[in-house]
Amino acid sequence: MELDDAFALHITWTCYATRLPGDERGYVSNTILPRSGFVPKQNTPGTPCTADDATTRANAEQLQNWDAVRLSRPQALIVAHSLVAAARKRGWFIARASIMADHVHVVIMQCPDDGKAVRRLLKGNTQASLSEDLGRSWRWWTAGGSDRYKHGTRAIEAAIIYVAEQEYKLAEIVDMEVHAR
Repeated sequence: MELDDAFALHITWTCYATRLPGDERGYVSNTILPRSGFVPKQNTPGTPCTADDATTRANAEQLQNWDAVRLSRPQALIVAHSLVAAARKRGWFIARASIMADHVHVVIMQCPDDGKAVRRLLKGNTQASLSEDLGRSWRWWTAGGSDRYKHGTRAIEAAIIYVAEQEYKLAEIVDMEVHAR
């Protein structure tokens, strides 16, 4: 019997201040209680996300230090080229990525089995490329993101399909090749 040991990371992150805790579309963050304290986030597979909490949203807005970011098509292409350059430099392989105005999805292979470190490197490289293009430092991304570990060909293919089917793409990467949308 042959084991399917294929591995990939499906990494997602958002543009700064585009999907704050308390958002009506849903969020996975602590929910701030009106008087004091909070309800801890629930980040377990199958657990529905919390949605539309005015107190939590107002708290998140108050904590913002920068303007909200929505990427333009030229900026999305800068992100895509920066992702490919960072991956190529390290011998990693981006099977699929979609860059939208408010978030990024990347399915990456042949990389370390450390989603947080890979995500931090990809975000850092794109942050630097976008700031260089702008001519000054700027806060492009929210802190953190999502790292989903995909084991086996079927799981990787499902992640690739999910990323490929994203709506409102400004740019995408298909097998290390950048495409404008």
